[in-house]
Amino acid sequence: MKANGLKAIMIKILHIVTDTNIGGTGHLLLHLLDAYDKSSFVMEVVLPENARLTPLLAMRGVKYYESPDIADKSFSFKGISTLRKLIKEAEPDIVHTHGSFSGRKAAKQLGVKVVHTRHCAYPVASWKKVFPFKQMMGFVNNSLSDLMIAISPAAAENLIDMGARQSKIRTLFNGTPPVRSYSFEEVADIKRKYNIPPDTFVLAIIARLTEVKGHDDILDAAKAVPKALILFAGDGEQKTHLEGRIATEGISNVRLLGFVTDVDELIAVMDAQINASFGTETSSLSLIQGMSAGVPAVASDFGGNPYLIETGVNGIVFPARDANAMADGIKKIMSDSELYRRTSEGARQVYQERFTDKKMASDTEAVYKEVLGR
Repeated sequence: MKANGLKAIMIKILHIVTDTNIGGTGHLLLHLLDAYDKSSFVMEVVLPENARLTPLLAMRGVKYYESPDIADKSFSFKGISTLRKLIKEAEPDIVHTHGSFSGRKAAKQLGVKVVHTRHCAYPVASWKKVFPFKQMMGFVNNSLSDLMIAISPAAAENLIDMGARQSKIRTLFNGTPPVRSYSFEEVADIKRKYNIPPDTFVLAIIARLTEVKGHDDILDAAKAVPKALILFAGDGEQKTHLEGRIATEGISNVRLLGFVTDVDELIAVMDAQINASFGTETSSLSLIQGMSAGVPAVASDFGGNPYLIETGVNGIVFPARDANAMADGIKKIMSDSELYRRTSEGARQVYQERFTDKKMASDTEAVYKEVLGR
């Protein structure tokens, strides 16, 4: 930060996000803004006009800049020009981009250090791993980032497949604050709110209703575990399709809740969490939030899930797209009381050791200091 006196030792970070909705990136940024060391750093945010994240930044007293020409797009020529002006105004020590090519380009044009976070991991087509595409993407990633943060080894592998140099990648897992604790009476009230019968084993998936999250596979598995109640928390383009399957196939033990604003409440009534992703998953915030409350998971082995969940330690991992294996995992976690006790305790322990918001913030701050040579 360009300032005199005590503030001269502060490190100023300018985050750039392009999402108008609040997804995993937005929630992760909020956790970082709540947990970072405010005696050593100042953090501000650039985001699109009318973004849903804006009022949440205002509530926290975080300074933000609304930018045209960047909404839901990584690159635009106008976006580069607009962001150059905002970066000049903010005078950061580091620009931290979250998916914004325009932000990286603008910062580098001004000679500002760049940290870039890779939040996702998609299967990379074989043709993208060879010349010349890999070399071109590698040049972009390596030249426009001083360091890259991968939120999972799966994301790091994704970057390397796209030509990024391993020496520039730092793997830092997501972290969240612990979810709220509820009394026995409060949990009973929440179950009544969701019309959950007493003594019912409840599983839930907290994810957008989109194909790669595996909701269809969960419906297939649900038929084999009729005594379990499975809740879908989220909205998305597959809602009508899933509702149709539930009605047509008579799947009575699955409910669609729509978008749930109070995730802590839902976690309080879960006995276990499901993650059936097969197309994109790196470091699931919902799995981590569940761990903080001692909720074990039945999770696919896709992407970053195996780095979060270990069979017998804090849940059960099954092969992605294998509904029968998922159903077997659900049956085990339901019927084996010793396995459930062990994985519930393990979930809390793994969370405390690896996935708190304070650890994530500290690890991120270490990357900033490394970039600046401090």
